[in-house]
Amino acid sequence: MPTTLHLLLALVLTVFLAVQARSLAFVLRSRRAVSAPRARRRSDLLWTCIPVLLVLFLAARSWVAVVDLHRPAVAATGTPASAAAPR
Repeated sequence: MPTTLHLLLALVLTVFLAVQARSLAFVLRSRRAVSAPRARRRSDLLWTCIPVLLVLFLAARSWVAVVDLHRPAVAATGTPASAAAPR
């Protein structure tokens, strides 16, 4: 995929992640207010956080593709780092 497309995807996912995190905080506050007498299970929190974690993973992967952290600049040029110029 071109870098421009990764950048656009990374920006969209980051904005979506911010909106989703705010919504998750609202849901958690609402659940605490409504279900106070009932015992909450840990699995409820897990199932509530799965969409946020998924978008976080996809956004991070897109940002890594844009910034190109997974390979050094020498590897990107295709020339070996230890090759000396012939005399």
